[in-house]
Amino acid sequence: MDFSTVLEALRDQMGGRHIMLSYQWDIQKLVGQVYDCVKAHDINVWMDIHGGVTGNINEAMATGVEGAAIVCCFMSQKYEKSKNCSAELNYANDRCTVIVPCMTQDRTDEGNPYRASGWLGIITAGKLWIDFKSTEQLEKRVEQLLTECCGRLSKAEVPVGKMVSMQQGSGAEPRKPKQPAVRTKRPKKQVEENDAEGELIVLADEPSVTVPLYQPLEVGDQIEVWGVYEYGEKFNFNLIGDSLSEVLLHFDIRPTTNVVVMNNKTNGCWVKEVRDTRIVRKFEKGEYDENFHLLIKCESNQFVFYINGEKLRKPFPIRAPLKDGRNIVCRDEEDLGRWKKVRIPVARATQDGRSTSEIKRNEEVILERALSVGESIEVWGCVQTDDRYSLNIMRGKDDYLLHMDIRPQSRTICLDSTTKESWPGSFNQHLTEEYQVLTSQSEFHIAVKFEEEGMKLTINDHTYSRTIPYLFDLSTATHVACFVGEASLKEPWNKIALPKSVQMLTTYSTYEFDKLSIGDVINVSGYMRPHMGAFSFNIIEDDINWHLHIAVRPAGRHVCLNAMLGGGWGEPENYPISEELLNCGMFDIFVIIEENCFKIEMSKDGENDNVLLEMKMDFRGNFSKVKYIMFKDFEDNVFTELHMPDGSSYVRDI
Repeated sequence: MDFSTVLEALRDQMGGRHIMLSYQWDIQKLVGQVYDCVKAHDINVWMDIHGGVTGNINEAMATGVEGAAIVCCFMSQKYEKSKNCSAELNYANDRCTVIVPCMTQDRTDEGNPYRASGWLGIITAGKLWIDFKSTEQLEKRVEQLLTECCGRLSKAEVPVGKMVSMQQGSGAEPRKPKQPAVRTKRPKKQVEENDAEGELIVLADEPSVTVPLYQPLEVGDQIEVWGVYEYGEKFNFNLIGDSLSEVLLHFDIRPTTNVVVMNNKTNGCWVKEVRDTRIVRKFEKGEYDENFHLLIKCESNQFVFYINGEKLRKPFPIRAPLKDGRNIVCRDEEDLGRWKKVRIPVARATQDGRSTSEIKRNEEVILERALSVGESIEVWGCVQTDDRYSLNIMRGKDDYLLHMDIRPQSRTICLDSTTKESWPGSFNQHLTEEYQVLTSQSEFHIAVKFEEEGMKLTINDHTYSRTIPYLFDLSTATHVACFVGEASLKEPWNKIALPKSVQMLTTYSTYEFDKLSIGDVINVSGYMRPHMGAFSFNIIEDDINWHLHIAVRPAGRHVCLNAMLGGGWGEPENYPISEELLNCGMFDIFVIIEENCFKIEMSKDGENDNVLLEMKMDFRGNFSKVKYIMFKDFEDNVFTELHMPDGSSYVRDI
């Protein structure tokens, strides 16, 4: 699809609505240039300084969001800290408006790579961002932005008339509205095409389908793709980073010229391509409308390709770190449905089945739920000798449940547990014998197990004899931080495994029921964490009639009640969240159907007699028409159980 066709499709999809540019005023000049470029393409665009804000700023911003088909948020540290930007984007998110992130900052004020975190990280998680860190080739960047907007609108998260139900029972997979890709777990021995390990994903019939990877790729990993070789223009497979400006592998199949073109893109610019000709015979001997299988193997310095079991003559060099690959994008510009399915590596797991994830220099890994006795945290890395580095299990910024400081120069490990009032803490042990386990330049594995009396530390199968006592309640720990000294040029930390998250009811899961009556009670349970941006529980009639919208916003310290009738939101009703509720961990929400209103009670799980927040909202429509429960959960880690008045329960296995 050429760009003129993209613009025409985008105008049709927007249907008189606009693209809203959401930004923090320090980058007003950049966003103004983007506004001018978008306007030049005859696309309806909204920006506050161009007549968008008059009178009351909150009313004007609400008008901007409510009239938007898409909100483009220009991310930076200052945007993340802005209350107005937070209110604006959270409102767009609550309305299910399509959000396209734009990155404007390369490094933080401290010099570290900038990545959105907190409320902004939650809202933009898993979304590809467009690179606006520079104004060079601005027109090209705007074209990427509008192309992404067109693609996102073509597969909006909640299409009109697509409400679906979930089959009852533990472990059941919900039937959802059409998504970019549908993950289907395959039993190990029920193999299709070959015996490779991985997760098979059926691709939606869309011009562009994005599949996020569970973790960074490693040498030895492989990806498989199945398709149909139909005659036409090019269709391609792409391994990309966080945005379309970073492409590690572009594998472009061109049937009309019988060639595969391979390339990569850095900072939005294509590099040197590699071509492999005479490939038709590998696609079922040149016959069209035939199935084909593409296997991509990740070797130490190159990608190697097999089509229908036959190796391509030319590999493609790996020109960027494999770990930078975050997503797979399968594109078919003619929309012939030539990509069918893909198999990606499953999350690498610990012995007890927990998945591991990459950890970066000085990254703070949020604990999505409270830690408990019997669980453990594990980290892997490689011994370095140039500077000290530490593993920390923390509460907030200054309280250390565990501080493990590895000091190569003195060949010691310092163990401590302390709060901001005292440093060093009372434990303060310097270990020299245990350090010997960390052989220079070798890989290491550290496990911290939480027992009744305290923490047990194991380094490379060597268990430290003493138990490290808990200085404060284990369940109040908020994150794990793996620090590296400022002078260090090397990266000691590799990956981390946290206790399993209870992830049962997922984003846009929709549950159908027969009816509700006066006196009925609906109960939903989940995990509350103070850093979360927003999650919501909704009782709805269809996609444009939401009779009860409960938006819980821990970071904003309030709960918002509202209703949408005929596609338009009513007046919100806000209730403050107390500190006790904010830090309760597991929570319960009870929705009681009264004579003329919904009554909502929130309490700590298991303490339902002690209601921490009571709310009411009058019926704004005919509640007897409601027939769906819908969860909107931006991290897939909040809701755990749903109990309906008829006695049915919905729970997903861990």
